[in-house]
Amino acid sequence: MFEPLFSQLDASVPGLRAVSGVGNDGIEIEQYVKSQLAHDVLSAEMTGILRTLERLHRELDLGKLQEVIVRTDLQNIFIFSLSGGLYILLVTDSSSTTGRARYAVQKIAYKFAELL
Repeated sequence: MFEPLFSQLDASVPGLRAVSGVGNDGIEIEQYVKSQLAHDVLSAEMTGILRTLERLHRELDLGKLQEVIVRTDLQNIFIFSLSGGLYILLVTDSSSTTGRARYAVQKIAYKFAELL
């Protein structure tokens, strides 16, 4: 279902390691993995973090959570909130430019929503 969009992200995001569509329950709907990575565990654990952040946003009236970026010395982890309780989890090498990855996902985010 998302394979053409994942391929498009792979072509436009240098250093892409994995990308997946994740439901708000933490279960991956579909994934595209280029290098060995425990993406399913990452999806489940990051969803727990998202729930905590969303609760904080609601309690403090900060608005709807749109994205979270975690940068480490080995990789960058992006979580983008889409409509309908769907998240895009994208993992890149640490050397990859975060702005480029953000732009690439934002450019096609509406296409993910259309496929749901």
